[in-house]
Amino acid sequence: MSKRVQAYELGELTVTFDPNRCIHSAACIRAQPDVFDSAARPWIRLERGAPSDIVTAVHRCPTGALRAVLRGEPEEIPPDPVTLRASRNGPLVVRGEIRVITENGEVIAEDRRVALCRCGQSRNMPFCDNSHRAAGFRDPI
Repeated sequence: MSKRVQAYELGELTVTFDPNRCIHSAACIRAQPDVFDSAARPWIRLERGAPSDIVTAVHRCPTGALRAVLRGEPEEIPPDPVTLRASRNGPLVVRGEIRVITENGEVIAEDRRVALCRCGQSRNMPFCDNSHRAAGFRDPI
């Protein structure tokens, strides 16, 4: 069952969080621990950081689970060309102008950041959901 996308707004800044795409890499927490605190409720507290710093932290999210819009500022600029990196014992992390399409041609995601499953165990295919941890997935090299 899909979880609801959460939205947080303060002034000109809107941050959305899609828990269905989060793999708990904690890149946001390391970048802005006062703003992103998984032990707090709500776990995102925009009033605790500068909007531009929060946007920078959001752009570090490898999965696209976090998105930020700062009104009046340009959208996130993806790298060109597209990059694909195999994370150690984890997903394929893709950055750029990305369109994920099923074999039938259905577009299931258009994004700038995604983490794709490579262990074959995800319940949210083709996206990683951290099932590689429980499955004991290890890089073959």
